[in-house]
Amino acid sequence: MKRFIRVCVIMLILYVVAYDLKIGTLPQSSPANAEIHTEKKQDKNKQNFKTYEVTPGDTLISVVEELNSNKNYSIVSMIKDFKSLNPGVNPENIQLGKSYKFPLYPK
Repeated sequence: MKRFIRVCVIMLILYVVAYDLKIGTLPQSSPANAEIHTEKKQDKNKQNFKTYEVTPGDTLISVVEELNSNKNYSIVSMIKDFKSLNPGVNPENIQLGKSYKFPLYPK
């Protein structure tokens, strides 16, 4: 009976890890087929942005760091700019496969 319970627990753990990797709740070492749309646009506020499709493991910070080579922005400004470009979207709740506007910062 103990052996059966151990096997069930191991199977459950393997299932949870596989599910997390498939859905994207665990971070991956490299982005999986990230698609960056190269179109540059300007918003009403003259804010430059790029449209980016979210892939597993992406966060607001990781995408902005990938799109901007310079580091002259803060997390607070990142969040504020993201919210102004995507009204009604919370940066903590970005969804896989959806495209969002991410801010670009001048060099």
